[in-house]
Amino acid sequence: MTNINPRNHRDVTADDLTGLDGVPTYTGQAGGSNIYERTGKAAPTEVFPRSTPGSTGSTGTAAGTADEATGRYPAPAPAPVEAFDPTSADAAPDPVPAGPATAVEPRARRGTIDLGLLILRLVLGGYLAFHATATFFRLGASDGVTGLENAFSGYAFGDALAVVVPTLELAAGVFIVLGLVTPAAAMVAIAVTGFYAAHSAAASGAGINALMWDANVWLPVVLLGLALAQQFTGPGFYAVDAGRGWARRPLASSWIFAVLGIAAAGLMWWFGTGINPFA
Repeated sequence: MTNINPRNHRDVTADDLTGLDGVPTYTGQAGGSNIYERTGKAAPTEVFPRSTPGSTGSTGTAAGTADEATGRYPAPAPAPVEAFDPTSADAAPDPVPAGPATAVEPRARRGTIDLGLLILRLVLGGYLAFHATATFFRLGASDGVTGLENAFSGYAFGDALAVVVPTLELAAGVFIVLGLVTPAAAMVAIAVTGFYAAHSAAASGAGINALMWDANVWLPVVLLGLALAQQFTGPGFYAVDAGRGWARRPLASSWIFAVLGIAAAGLMWWFGTGINPFA
C-alpha cells in the first residue's frame, strides 16, 4: 500500500489510488462514458439559462445578462410606484348604506304664509265669536236671540235653531282664533255659515240667482268661503295646533271635514226648516 504523506496538500488523483484493494477504477470523460450514459438518466438542464441583453423573462421584465465571474443575474428593477391621488375614484370610500329614515321632519321655509293664516283666523273666528256674543247679550244693533226667533219663525224648529246656531257659531269662532282643533272648528264654521247663506238667500227672495243678491246675502257667502279656505290651509304655525300634522300639511282630514261641514249645513236646513233644498 502506498503511503500518503499527510503533509502533501495537493489534490488526490486517480493515480494515487491505483493498487489499493477494494477501490473501483473510474474512467473519465476521455473514455466517452459518464454516469448519465451508464444509468440511462437524462442530464439536467440549466435552471437559469443565459439570456442576451434585452431578452425578457417569464414575468415580462428584462432579465439582463449574467455576470461572467459569479454566474448570477442582476436583480430586477423595482416596479414604479404611482403617486396617491385622493381625488381618484379608487381613493373614494365605499358609500355607507342608508339607514332607516328618521321621523323628524324639518320645518320648511314658509315666508309670510303663517302670518297670512293668522290674519285669516282672526278675521273669520273673530267675526263668528263677536256675532254670536252680540246675539246672546244683545250688543249693539243686534236683536239678540229674540230677533233670530222672529227671523226663523217660518221654519219648523225656528226656536231651537235660534239657540243652536249662535252656540255653534261662538264655539267655532273661539277655537278658530286659538287655532285649536282647527279641522273640527272649521267644519262647524262651514255648517253655520252655510246655513246663514241659505237663510239669507231664501229671505231675500232671490234664491240661487247670485246676480240679485245684496250685501246681506254676500256676507255669509264670503264667510262660507273663508271657512272652506281655513279648512284646506290649516291654522299655520302661530296656533295651538302648530305641532299637529294638519298645521303643516293638511291632506285627507281637510276633505273629510269639509264634506262633513257641507253635509251638516244641508241637514240643518232640511230638518231645521222643513224645506227641501232641492225643491
